[in-house]
Amino acid sequence: HVVNSFSSVALTTYLPIFLKEGGASLWWTGASLSILQAAGVIGALAGGSLSDRLGRRRILAIAMAITAVLIVVFLYVPGPWQTLLLPFLGFFSLSTTPVIMAIVQECYPENRAMANGLYMALSFIIRSVILVVFGGISDLVGLPNAYFLSAVLLLLGLPIVRLFPGRHASQIRE
Repeated sequence: HVVNSFSSVALTTYLPIFLKEGGASLWWTGASLSILQAAGVIGALAGGSLSDRLGRRRILAIAMAITAVLIVVFLYVPGPWQTLLLPFLGFFSLSTTPVIMAIVQECYPENRAMANGLYMALSFIIRSVILVVFGGISDLVGLPNAYFLSAVLLLLGLPIVRLFPGRHASQIRE
């Protein structure tokens, strides 16, 4: 979740700042965030459903890899092309949360509510810390380099996905 949080923070919290520094209007930075988040809602719905059919680890790995590539492409294309990438970035980057939540719940079938609550609390704390860390990194090396770092962290986190439980939702004993 930590490596996903870096890209999530970069793409949500710092997207308006990144675009504003690139010359976008304040209105457009807000609209861009709305586009990203709307696509993220669709990605979250699709990610959960697809992971039920194709497997949790597979969907996590695909979403993380595609998000990393899209972030790098996003950094190096001009503004209009960035706009076209926003829905894809939102879709893939935000599709991982329900998949991770499903994994957490599958690990504790007798205490799903407690597991979900702990996951949400830890997620909030981790994201809060990463928000400050990412801001500090971007102050030191610049926002584009911090974005690039978030993409690299996603790729470095791919092997960790193999450590996640391989259970599938249909194999849970109720």
